[in-house]
Amino acid sequence: MNNKKKLLLSSIAVIVLGLTGCQSSTMNITADDQTVVVPKAPKKVVVMNYGALDTLDALGKGSIVTAIPRSVTPSYLQQFNKASIVDTGNMKEPDTNAIKQTKPDLIIIDGRQASKTEDLSKIAPVINLSVDAKNYVASTKNHIQALAKITGTESKADNIIQALDKKIQSAQTLAQASAKKAIVAIHNDGKMILINSSSSAALIHDVLDVKRAVPVTVMPANNLIGKPKPIFVDDNYIKSVKPDIIFVVDRSKAIGNQGMAEHFFSQKVLNKSKTQVVYLTPDLWYLSGGGAESINRQIDEVTNALK
Repeated sequence: MNNKKKLLLSSIAVIVLGLTGCQSSTMNITADDQTVVVPKAPKKVVVMNYGALDTLDALGKGSIVTAIPRSVTPSYLQQFNKASIVDTGNMKEPDTNAIKQTKPDLIIIDGRQASKTEDLSKIAPVINLSVDAKNYVASTKNHIQALAKITGTESKADNIIQALDKKIQSAQTLAQASAKKAIVAIHNDGKMILINSSSSAALIHDVLDVKRAVPVTVMPANNLIGKPKPIFVDDNYIKSVKPDIIFVVDRSKAIGNQGMAEHFFSQKVLNKSKTQVVYLTPDLWYLSGGGAESINRQIDEVTNALK
């Protein structure tokens, strides 16, 4: 090989190595109208969003999770409640020192930690994957795709989303064929309140097409605090509305407090109104949701009540 050819090949090698070295180790991720610069293929991720946690698990990337809020880990994610996973503390007041010690490449949060974004951003890039109740499925899919892009598992995400679409269509067909009308209520400290347009209600009514026993209307305003007055769901309310199903989300039980009383509703009233009480899994519906696994579990709980 003559000197000119050697020089040419050497020059090509230098250019190739230079191009390789210039490849960025970060990427832009857009989710819910936010664009965040995050590392490609992160090896250490702090996750304070259980929907994101179950999505990473479904994508086969649960091993990169180094810290979560362990004290209230949903039952279906107990595999992450172990000594090797650092506890980030209270969901609304994360332990920044504990998080910092894990030296994460990325931190994933939801609305509960939104006020701490600035502090957490000093540790690592932060992405907020809160579910949009008005666009529940689109938001969930967006989050699955975002996490797949970050972890390089796009093909798995495509399969998950295709299966989810089929499952939703099947659930919609079942709900549309059913004459059952439902309400969704949340239990908190001995009180039951109607939640007609929350993320839970949006999934049940707007996505899965379960008929509403109560139409979505503007709640009467409370002039003292400027917030909608709560509508309490009790025996009298059941007598008035006569829903076929009450889907109950027990917030108190989900966060480790006293759960809903066994005989909160009079059985006589339920029988006369022909109302069935469906107790949704508390930690799944209140603490999680909007993830690849959680949305599938939620759909199953709703469709089982319609069969």
